[in-house]
Amino acid sequence: MNMKKSIFSFGTLLLFSAMLWSCSDSSDNNLEDDLTLVQLMEVKANVLSDAVTDISKSKGFEIITVEGEDPTLKNGEDSDSRFTMDITLEDIKGVYDYKKGIRQKSTSIKTWAPNRFIKVGESDYFVLRLPKEKAMKPWKLYTKDDVELKNDFVITTTEYKYKYSGGLQFDYLLNSEIEVEDEKVGELFVDWTLAGEIPLDYKSKFTFVDDYSVGVEFKLGDKISYEFSLKKGDDILFKEEVEVSGSEETEDGELEYSVTIGSIKIVLNSESESYMIYRNGVLQEGAIIEVVKRNQKLGDASIAFCRKGRDIKITFVDGEVIELSEFITDDTLELMDKLFSSMYDMKFVKHIVDKVAAKVYFAN
Repeated sequence: MNMKKSIFSFGTLLLFSAMLWSCSDSSDNNLEDDLTLVQLMEVKANVLSDAVTDISKSKGFEIITVEGEDPTLKNGEDSDSRFTMDITLEDIKGVYDYKKGIRQKSTSIKTWAPNRFIKVGESDYFVLRLPKEKAMKPWKLYTKDDVELKNDFVITTTEYKYKYSGGLQFDYLLNSEIEVEDEKVGELFVDWTLAGEIPLDYKSKFTFVDDYSVGVEFKLGDKISYEFSLKKGDDILFKEEVEVSGSEETEDGELEYSVTIGSIKIVLNSESESYMIYRNGVLQEGAIIEVVKRNQKLGDASIAFCRKGRDIKITFVDGEVIELSEFITDDTLELMDKLFSSMYDMKFVKHIVDKVAAKVYFAN
């Protein structure tokens, strides 16, 4: 954080504190009304930064950002191939415990039992119980076990569908609750399809135990759209929406764009091709908004602020110029990038839930 921002932040804090002391008991008194747009933006950005920091310290964050393969190996040791399958919850329901690997002899070599999960009970759901040491390093799920580990990582899947018909036909649904050491750490929902009028429709959401939630949506059809959101309950702390098309009539094919931080929303109007800024739904006159591109990566990483692909520059009527990144530190933005990118491909789901579901399906 530079000196200018530090001084500004301290000034805003003093102003906000003074208003707290001077306010009456009336519930109609809205402290935010006395803040300038710049001050309000900083307050909302600080709320967002605090939320991202809280999330990054949670067990849920560790789980959804877990690596799918050994990061010390160049090519990794584990890979999945998609097989033609039609799996429902009914096919795999039950309680399955991870068991320590038992060495088996073959005619020429010694191998390790390929399936470590043994059905130990009945359930209306698909329940996997395994050691957290394995869950957090799924590439070690089927490697040699030197000691017996406690099954203290539990994934309870209440909805499941994995239908792959070959080619571009894919239909997937997952709704799971996760516990670590007898404590709930979050809930995960994933729903995506491939084919149809919209060739690709993907959405995922992870809800943390403290009521924070993070979600992404991605659609590929006549247009490409992205949505990234971070909420506290029903309150939007951050939301970014991007819709692009291949039209040559617009620059880079972009049609619609908006970013919301609390009660502030910046919108690109596709008809006027100009950006506008709203405060609690009220248009703020006079502000000039520009998009500053940061990188040329493919996909959402090049067009989304939360993926470090762009910045928003605002020039106010009094001549003051700010950029969105001035209010959100590089560390916070790095965490947001990691969080949102991980929501596309949950490694622990792919390498644990889906893999074990396939083994159970074929075994049955």
